Amino acid sequence: MPPSPVLAERVDALQRIIGYTFTNQALLYEALHAAGGFYVSMAARRDGHKDLAQVGDAVLRMTLTLDGYQARKTRLEISDTISSNASNPNLAATGFEKALNNFVIANPAQGRIISKGVMASTVEALIGAVYIDSNLDIKPVRSVIDALELGWSA
Repeated sequence: MPPSPVLAERVDALQRIIGYTFTNQALLYEALHAAGGFYVSMAARRDGHKDLAQVGDAVLRMTLTLDGYQARKTRLEISDTISSNASNPNLAATGFEKALNNFVIANPAQGRIISKGVMASTVEALIGAVYIDSNLDIKPVRSVIDALELGWSA
């Protein structure tokens, strides 16, 4: 069953925010599917987007490390940047600033309230989904990280 026109419009808006268009829309829907959330036509994982969030967390940390290495940053600078930029409080704040909460398929028991933890894992899941959708290409991931302002400051 294809997504409703309203959902398709929302997906287009989200893709504009992150600066990436998914080839496999199912990955995007999985990234937006919080644990306990419900989406009729999606063969959802039991824990929602948590598996993709685990991938996204690793990819974000790897990207920050590689970019720091290439910029000749010290190990301490790289570690501090990862601790700051990839922290759950920062990821949640970024998600809310970019209004990503408007796209999360939430657990009905939570109403439309998106917790900071769910928002942080949603941001990570989006990064993981981009990595997988792009056939493990780090370049589009870097673009999304930049669009979300999670990369190294200039």
